[in-house]
Amino acid sequence: MINMSELHERGWLTVDDISSKEDLLELGRAIGTPVLTPNGEYVKEIRRFSAEQAPPESQSSIYGTGRFPLHNDTVFWATPVKYVLLRGYGDTRRPTTVMTFENLFRQCDDHFMSLFRKSIWRVRTGKSQFYCSPILNNDESRGWRLDVDLMHPANASAKQIAPKLRELVNRSDTNNLIWNDSTAAVILNWTTLHGRGTQPKDEGERVIERLYAR
Repeated sequence: MINMSELHERGWLTVDDISSKEDLLELGRAIGTPVLTPNGEYVKEIRRFSAEQAPPESQSSIYGTGRFPLHNDTVFWATPVKYVLLRGYGDTRRPTTVMTFENLFRQCDDHFMSLFRKSIWRVRTGKSQFYCSPILNNDESRGWRLDVDLMHPANASAKQIAPKLRELVNRSDTNNLIWNDSTAAVILNWTTLHGRGTQPKDEGERVIERLYAR
């Protein structure tokens, strides 16, 4: 159903004929181990909210119905989830944006990358917080974590590069995932960021189904 070597090399892939939550869950099981949401479901529906209606500390509470910057999901986990699976339906004119860390940093010089590797960040969500490096090291591969709204600079290196990072994650030269009722995307969350594109005029209801897999 999906070429895992291509996924790991490219960072993200689209898959056709995924037309329901059940299909998305089956795809997740083919890739890895699906992760339950706090409400006991595997697939979460993400809808558009105004800033006033949005849950506290969510991206919608910050950006409302506007675009979201590029980010990893679950940066507030000790090890962020490996795979993010998405399916969109409804008013699908607004794309989901994707970009690998390699492309994000393509034009950054060695000094910036040295500071990024040495940076320490305070990750805060709700009443909990911890300190971390942006570098992910595990038994399988190496990756990064980055969310400029949840990760707060905690040392001199991080403070020096924080403004540039916010500029980078708002780049416009992203790849755009254009949704239809039977297309899903699989994103390697350790190497690839995603965001939300600009809101089209008179946007109707747009629903993104999201599943995490290890």
